Amino acid sequence: MLIFVKIKDSNCLKNKHDIAPAEIKNLLTDENEIRPNMLEVQQTEAALVNFAEAHSVPAPSQLRAKILGKISEFETHKRTQAKLELSQLPALDNAANWLAWQDAVAGIEPPANFKNIHLHTIESNEKRELFVAWVKEFVPEEVHHDVVESFLILEGSCECHITNQKGETRIVRLGQGDFYSMEPEETHDIIITSLQPAKAIIEWRKLAA
Repeated sequence: MLIFVKIKDSNCLKNKHDIAPAEIKNLLTDENEIRPNMLEVQQTEAALVNFAEAHSVPAPSQLRAKILGKISEFETHKRTQAKLELSQLPALDNAANWLAWQDAVAGIEPPANFKNIHLHTIESNEKRELFVAWVKEFVPEEVHHDVVESFLILEGSCECHITNQKGETRIVRLGQGDFYSMEPEETHDIIITSLQPAKAIIEWRKLAA
């Protein structure tokens, strides 16, 4: 496992996602609750900084572009966010504002003890089925013949393995704010790649409607 540390100064890790001295102290506390002294904490902190410096590599240019693109997308969604009503939800498409959808379903929670997948129906009619979905580990392989399945990731991340009717396969990786739509007859499964369950809006648009 690689540890990445963003260094603000040489004496202390003070940024939001750094390993704080208190966390190091907890990690070094043994099963008998014997806590390390400040010198041991500082030595461990220095070792982590040295490790990060020794193993740091420049970020690939495409990764930098992707991160900047996500930041720009987030700012755009903040500016264009409009309140959604559960009784009049729009079609789920590439222009969906994930912040607006997140707020619209904020009061809906899954059962505390759900096993792997939980679906909460928010709309069901002759045109479409609309759900809030939570997935802890995976969605087993499935294929839809009479609906177009689309989803918008609200929390977490996942990896979709997709095979079309010609047998061609592709992998699509999605994170918070990402939208994707499956073509009918595409076989697919989904693996959750985040530590927390993925939460998404799922739309099944009926082709016969």
